[in-house]
Amino acid sequence: MTDDLARRVRSLLRHPVPGAYLNSAAEGLPLDSAGAAYERYLDAKSRGSSGRAVFDEIEDDARLAFAGLLAVPPADIAFVASTSRGFDAVVKSIEWMPGDSIVVPLTEFPTALFAARLLETRGIVVRSVGLSADGTLDEDAVIAAIDDTTRLVVASVVSFRTGQRLHTHALVARAHELGALVFLDAVQALGSVAFEVGDADFVCAASFKWLLGLHGAAGLYVNPRTLSNTRPPYVGYRSVVDLFPPPPASEEPYPDARRYEEGLPDYGALAVLHASLQQLAGLRDEIVHHNREVTARLRDGLLELGAAVLAPDAPRGSIVAFETPKHAEIARTLSDAGTTVWARDGRVRLSPHAYTTEDDVATALRQLEQIGLA
Repeated sequence: MTDDLARRVRSLLRHPVPGAYLNSAAEGLPLDSAGAAYERYLDAKSRGSSGRAVFDEIEDDARLAFAGLLAVPPADIAFVASTSRGFDAVVKSIEWMPGDSIVVPLTEFPTALFAARLLETRGIVVRSVGLSADGTLDEDAVIAAIDDTTRLVVASVVSFRTGQRLHTHALVARAHELGALVFLDAVQALGSVAFEVGDADFVCAASFKWLLGLHGAAGLYVNPRTLSNTRPPYVGYRSVVDLFPPPPASEEPYPDARRYEEGLPDYGALAVLHASLQQLAGLRDEIVHHNREVTARLRDGLLELGAAVLAPDAPRGSIVAFETPKHAEIARTLSDAGTTVWARDGRVRLSPHAYTTEDDVATALRQLEQIGLA
């Protein structure tokens, strides 16, 4: 275990960790830099319109930092309100025709499944890729579902449901070979595991989970090559080059990812995002290593307890989940003992992060053994 890293990250948190906190896949814990960063925004806001120059600086700082995390040019990043909003914009930027298809694994977040059902009412074929008996998604099955009717392939880099991590290079290559676009949901990956954009068309991740930011800000990466094949479903005053073009008036969208932006972003959330990325920049490799170790310990411990761990042998992110009819009881009992997990839909999910210690893992496993999982 890498408790030294956990202790260092704990010293950077805004408040002490509340007990054994194993729910970062739902809410990450903010750093001490969040307060000063948000005050930077509030101080500028208190100056009224005179503070807008600071807003611009905040946005530029956040865009540069987020782009650096993905190792892409800043112009390839748009800021939207959430991962779901980014996904909605991408789906609606495609000119769908009856008979087109979308490929969506059943491990995707409900937002993607809801959107697919709406498309189905318009004559779009939905190819839902199922799971094996132990909850593992076969990436080859996703690839096999793509054909020359496919317009979009949706895939989570790390599944919110099982924690399985996909290596998407072959999937992206096959989709492009057949003329399809690929949207990667990276909200459960970015900030927790090593991740490369590769040749994906779209990548989106909100900042309030593993990036230890706030609600209201998500980065949407748009591959420059994709811009000619899509058309954003809106024209906002933040998505055009000139808000007041000379006559004859015409809207000229930005030639980059910013054409996906709408109105003013959440500057407070962007200020905190920038501060968090800066504060953890030198720890990225250590965090990846730490998260891999604590997650493996949790998985192994749960298997030793006889838990029905989902996708037990698959590569994974910082999430371990198991099925149990006692999910609600387990969550209540753990909460009463000071341990925080996520439990819904017949599953208990544990998601450690950089501030998780060896004792947190041991405590949760001991408590689960006492509760009983059957």
